[in-house]
Amino acid sequence: MYKKIPYKTGRQLLDRFSSSDEAQELITEELNVHDSIQALLDNKLYFDLVQLIAHGLPVREAIWWAAHSLELRNDVWSTMQKQCISTAKQWVKSPSEEHRRKSELFANRLNLNCGPSWLAQAVFWNGSGSIVAPDLPNVMPDPFLYSKAVAGSVNHSAALPNWEGTNDYYQQAIHIALEIASGNTSKEES
Repeated sequence: MYKKIPYKTGRQLLDRFSSSDEAQELITEELNVHDSIQALLDNKLYFDLVQLIAHGLPVREAIWWAAHSLELRNDVWSTMQKQCISTAKQWVKSPSEEHRRKSELFANRLNLNCGPSWLAQAVFWNGSGSIVAPDLPNVMPDPFLYSKAVAGSVNHSAALPNWEGTNDYYQQAIHIALEIASGNTSKEES
């Protein structure tokens, strides 16, 4: 059902991150990805679900999802934070070292203290280049480091800056993720 999540079970994904005890109990070895997502959704374990999806989607789709999710809060982002989101979308459409290094600068300037800065970090950690200064020997990121930053960006944005719309935000962000995971191209083309 989810063309863009190439895993058989939710447990394969759950074991890649620190999840809640409730999620650990719900997601058994036999539960497929679709049913795992549904179980987390039904139990409103949004924080865990965001992490599961972030670890299931390929890098470009995960970053695209986070960028669109963060745009749900455009009313609170500064100009620089909006530039982080825009640069991430540019990277997805045209992956380049220039966009990746620009994202690194945004992440550093914003001190990883907001959803857009974590999105910028996800772009920088996407796996296409070294995560140290260009004049140093290459150091590649761990394979799913970008997933942790994607989840951080979506989960951080759900909570901060403080507001009353956390649950609505999660529901909209998860809807966007599942559309992308299903292979819906409408968000991919925007």
